[in-house]
Amino acid sequence: MIDSPHRLRASVGTLLALLLGGAAPAAAQTEELRGRVLQEDGRPIPWATVAAAGSQVVADADARFRLAGLQRGTLMLVVSAPGFGVTERRVDVPAADDLVVVLRPDPVALDALTVTGTMKRVSVAASPVKVEVIPAAVLARSATNNLTEALRHVNGVATQLDCGVCYTNGIRIHGMAGPYTAVLIDGMPIMGALASVYGLNGINPSLIEQVEIVKGPSSTLYGSEAMAGVVNVVTKDPRFAPRWSVDASASDDAEANLDFAFTTEPGELSALFSGNVAYDGRYVDDNDDGFSDFPLERRAVLFAKADLHRDGRPRGALTARAFFEERFGGVEGFTPTHRGSDSVYGESIRTGRMELLGTWHPGPLPSLRVEGSFTLHTQDSYYGATPFQADQRTALLNALWSASPGRHDLLAGLTLRHLHYDDDTPATARAERRVVPGLLVQDEVRWDRLSLLAGLRVDRHAEHGTILSPRVAAKWEPWEHTAVRLNAGTGFRVVSVFTEDHAALTGARDVVLEDALAPERSRSVTLNLNQVVEMGPHPMMIDLDLFHTRFSNKIVPDYDRDPDLIVYGNLDGHAISRGVSLALNQNVGFDRFLYSFGVTWQDVFQVAPDGARARELFAPELRGVASATLALRSLPLTLDYSATVTGPMRLPSYPAPFERPERSPTFALHDVRLAWRLPQESELYLAIANVLDHVQPSPLVDPERPFGDAFDTSYVYGPLRGRSLRLGLRYGVAR
Repeated sequence: MIDSPHRLRASVGTLLALLLGGAAPAAAQTEELRGRVLQEDGRPIPWATVAAAGSQVVADADARFRLAGLQRGTLMLVVSAPGFGVTERRVDVPAADDLVVVLRPDPVALDALTVTGTMKRVSVAASPVKVEVIPAAVLARSATNNLTEALRHVNGVATQLDCGVCYTNGIRIHGMAGPYTAVLIDGMPIMGALASVYGLNGINPSLIEQVEIVKGPSSTLYGSEAMAGVVNVVTKDPRFAPRWSVDASASDDAEANLDFAFTTEPGELSALFSGNVAYDGRYVDDNDDGFSDFPLERRAVLFAKADLHRDGRPRGALTARAFFEERFGGVEGFTPTHRGSDSVYGESIRTGRMELLGTWHPGPLPSLRVEGSFTLHTQDSYYGATPFQADQRTALLNALWSASPGRHDLLAGLTLRHLHYDDDTPATARAERRVVPGLLVQDEVRWDRLSLLAGLRVDRHAEHGTILSPRVAAKWEPWEHTAVRLNAGTGFRVVSVFTEDHAALTGARDVVLEDALAPERSRSVTLNLNQVVEMGPHPMMIDLDLFHTRFSNKIVPDYDRDPDLIVYGNLDGHAISRGVSLALNQNVGFDRFLYSFGVTWQDVFQVAPDGARARELFAPELRGVASATLALRSLPLTLDYSATVTGPMRLPSYPAPFERPERSPTFALHDVRLAWRLPQESELYLAIANVLDHVQPSPLVDPERPFGDAFDTSYVYGPLRGRSLRLGLRYGVAR
């Protein structure tokens, strides 16, 4: 953790002094640190990241680094590199000799670096906000190449199918529906409401360095959509990625997927280029309801990222991604000529998306970071005979300033978000244009065993006025290897019904908006106990979480008032999401054997003004996850196993004669992956998803009359796709 005084360069010293309420400092003589980053056997670790006093550099190809502009005194040096644990070390400035920093291998990155919890780069162990980091190595052990499905093995996180025809899905954190989770790419909330259900599906897993998950409200940092938490996908640094790589796979359902990537030679300017092509053209109807069990898809993605470094310091980055997907679900015999047909039912969704995001560190102002993004998302869809044409453009600009005077770690920023949205639904009579300026401030104060963080965000909405989102966090270490974190905060969300609730578009019910929908608000508290149990060189980590969130103005669909309508309105009462979660994991033999277990009990319900309670739809009361990895010593073979157990959940009710059970049964899913390790960064793998071939009965209501008033596609609580085998080859050339 960086906890020493951070002096700005002379060019901005006056500004810092004014902000801190003091006089302008005189120019001070600065010092530098030199050193080298090595493995335990003395081999160099090139391109390691070295940070101290708010400054950050990258070691060169010979693992040597130079940190300049430092003040005399004692400071904390933080050193990290992919595949190694983070090392924190106090050093004196100036140092008599060059430093030698030794890093130990840590393939699962239990002490990785993160930016999601505080918008500043800190180690996971030092962050006052609990952040779960899932490294690329762990994601690669999943039996799927779909990131959304891979995340279902994270404790407290679940994926939920919203449609039994087109397979629209989302991520639930602590039982809250997908739109309550903000999805970030490299720290930028660029998905938006229209893209939320497809955003993660199109991300090439081979591009991911790690996924960071914060459970609990994060609106103070990331604004709307972050009421349940944040999923931040961190893409690879071009300097650390393989020279080139290819991952090709095919399943027994005739699903084919190809990922490829290559990088330039590392230098001041490094670049990564990648692409993904996927095709699934086989029609499967194993449950005999006359509809495809999973969608037919075509997808193409192009990705490019460039990073600029000078003198070992980051100066800027630019990332671009183009995404196209066409998916179909419906009856056999549907062709593109039937789009919009009222005789042959199909749900056909064509999505086009472009993303551009960048970061700039002004040379004279090392404590200032300017970042921005622009996304263009179009959707051309037909849900049976119902068209849905939508266009969304989102632009975001952040200017962030940081400093570390004394025990404080300050962050302040100005934000500006611009949204243009238009569709052809009754809710959008004219295009929506929204400009939201914002201000955020945050201060973390640290002592030896205690750190306190307070933050506030102020957003100005033309239609809703000024919205305040405060939060506080505390981290206390009463004993060695024990940490207690307490987080409390508020959240807000401006809702777009037609982009977030698939039931508003599919089926035969008409949609009614009861009143002008006010923003949803939340108040949340989470308590985390993290305990590391010493077991020689293989410690076990135990996490215990308690969480409670209270919603007001919650926007809910009423399916029961009229069988022909879906009525949306602000809830007169309130809603609660609360529960407890327990997880443990251990890495034995430095990636020779890893295992983890987790279980979450949650109580998610709505309370009417008269005090009557109703459980939230599709929120299981109990959910468990387990995984294990065994890397054989005698053979270059790795075996991965993962499982999820889902308890009962409340389901929608239907009138006679279409009654369905209103509670789901308990079910379990098991996945296995077998990989034969090859030289370089390569492997031949066989993955079996849903080993026991468990599927729920048909999720469709009245599928014989898909254009009738009773047709519904939202009765989805379990898997619709049975056992699937995937054979693949991942071949890469390391640097």
